[in-house]
Parts: sequence; C-alpha cells; structure tokens
Amino acid sequence: MNRSERFRAVLEHKKPDKMPFYFPTIACSVASEILGYPADTGSDSLHFHEECSWLDGENAHAEFVAKHHEDTIALHRRLNADILRETWRSSARPTRKLDEYTLLFERADGSHQIKRFYPETQTYGLIEDTTPAKEPEDIVRQYAGEMERGTDTSPQALERIYQSQLELKKLAGDEFPMIAGGVPIPVQMTSPAWLEATLLETDLLKEYYLYRANIGARHIEWLAGQGFRFLNGGGDIASNHGPILSPKLFADLFAEPLAVIANTCRKYGMCYCYRTDGNIWSLMDTIFRQAGVQAYGEVDRYASMTVGAIREQYPELIILGNISSATLCTGTEEEVRRETRSSLEESGGTHYIPGPSNAVVHGTPAANVYAMIEEIEKYRP
Repeated sequence: MNRSERFRAVLEHKKPDKMPFYFPTIACSVASEILGYPADTGSDSLHFHEECSWLDGENAHAEFVAKHHEDTIALHRRLNADILRETWRSSARPTRKLDEYTLLFERADGSHQIKRFYPETQTYGLIEDTTPAKEPEDIVRQYAGEMERGTDTSPQALERIYQSQLELKKLAGDEFPMIAGGVPIPVQMTSPAWLEATLLETDLLKEYYLYRANIGARHIEWLAGQGFRFLNGGGDIASNHGPILSPKLFADLFAEPLAVIANTCRKYGMCYCYRTDGNIWSLMDTIFRQAGVQAYGEVDRYASMTVGAIREQYPELIILGNISSATLCTGTEEEVRRETRSSLEESGGTHYIPGPSNAVVHGTPAANVYAMIEEIEKYRP
C-alpha cells in the first residue's frame, strides 16, 4: 500500500498493511536537529518567526510561508510519515520590535499587547496586555453581531481562508494525503466572561453555535471539492482532570451543532475529527454517539484516554495520537517504545492513526522520535 491507500483504509474501517503515521506538529528545534539545518516547522518558535517576518513586508512573509511548507514536506519525507497536516500558525501582525526577542502589537482602540520569545526554552507568550477585560455582555454582543452581519462563504472567501493549506497540499501533490484544519468549535475555556455567558445566555450561545455549524457546512462542501477527506476541528475543552463545562451544558450547547458538522461531512464523503486534550470521558457519548462525530484527535494516555479503553466502548471510532508528548520529551527510549507498542496493540490494527498526543515539543530527543516511528513501522495489523 502507498500512503494514500493506508489512510483510506483507516477511514473505511479496513486494516492497512501497516498503520499510517502522522504528527500534529514538531517544534522547530527538534525538526532542525532531524533535518540538519534550521527549519521552521511548528510550535512557539514558528509563531515568533512568522510574526517577525511580517515586519519586513508582504513579500518577506510569503517567503517565510514557502520555506515553512518546504521544511514541513522535507520533515515528513525524512521521518517517512504517511499523513500531512499543516500546523497551527499565527495570524498576528506586530507593529514593531522592542528588542531582538520582544514584539509590540498595537490596536486601533489604543490597547496593546507585548510578546516575548525566550530562546533558551523556545517559548513565546504575552508579557503585557492592556486589552480591556471582557464581560458576558461583550460575548453576547460579539456573537449577536456576527450572526447579524453574516459570514462570506463565497468560493473566493474560502480560497483566502484556506490558501496556505491549499498551497501545502499542492506542494505535497500525490505523495502525501492531507488532513484539513477547519470548522472548529470556538470554545473559550480560559475566558471567565465566556464561561459566565454559557450559564447566563445559554439560549443565545446555542443559537450562535448552530449558526457556526451551518456556516461550517458550506466550508465542508467546498473542502470536499478541493479533494480533502479528513477535517480536523473541535476545540480544547478539558484538562487531565475533566472538562471545563458540565456534561449537560456541553450537550445543550454543542450536540446539535456537532451533529450538523458530522452529518455534512458524511454527505460529502469526509470524516470529521473532534480534537481536544484532556479527560473527556463524560462528554464522549454526546460527541461520538449523540452527534455522530467519526474521529477523535489529540488523544492522551496521560489523561486516561487510552486506545484500549476507548476501543472497548466505541469500537468504530477513529483515534489519532495517544503516544504522550510528555513521554516523548522526558521518557527513556524504552518507555517510548513500550507506550507506542501498547497503543498499537490496543488498536487491533484498525481505526487508528498513531502519533504524538500533541506537539513534539522543544527538548524532545530525536532518538525518542525515531524510537516511536520504528515501533509503528514494525507493527503489522
């Protein structure tokens, strides 16, 4: 089988000759070690480098994106990965540099953010933010305004939205099947105002998420026309201790919108994946039985979400990941091999795309990445 045939076999609930492998993203530092040259592939350093490129103009940014795509393809070839996915990218444009590692982002309303990159740890984040704190009423106005204005889903607008993914898909050609990223469920789990609004304005939020799902249905039809068969959506909703919303509230808000998305994907021959970190046992029936979502990504053994336990209750569910990013980063080579073998054996050789539970983070030994891949290559369904 070639890469596309393996991927198709998993989506069609058949056994491939070997399990197709993917990874959500690999930090630039780890990719650079593997490729032997400075690579822009993923994680915090990619966001910092991309935002810096905007300061040199549109052409410089376009060159950055082209290099990112080339590095991504080269990395997949080097690791013999089967499935391609563009990593999460930054769309923020800074106003100027304050120093070599610090960027200023000014807004029209007079507020600003300052972000700093730390080369020692390859981390990047906010160090100052004067954005006014949101209240539940702000969330309501934002969502109501969005529904009133409507959203442009013309082919031209969708081509702009998915331009980078289309460019990467074109560069990959027939060599790699590609996962599309889109039609997310915009959960603001770190926003107190959003969390309050879910309780105070439940009906409006239900209306809003159904509106978003119906907009998403138009995206799905268009993406299917571009040759995509797998859509990576969802949204982070949990920690290792459980979901941020009660199971009842989650079902009230999201069961119907998720069903619209999943059913539209089926209509156009696509598979929808709900991706979230954390322990979501209490939400599983809503997402995968009630709404009928076909796949589950960013599945983490550290959060008790093992392939074996999931397979026992949801035998037809397609699972992505499950080799913990933490084990890859801090575990021994043998621990990585053991965890990889466990996930593969628990899968029974079907409905499973092995890979890291999330990013291959800075500091991950390349030897551990190769150990995971060797175990995947050796396993035969």
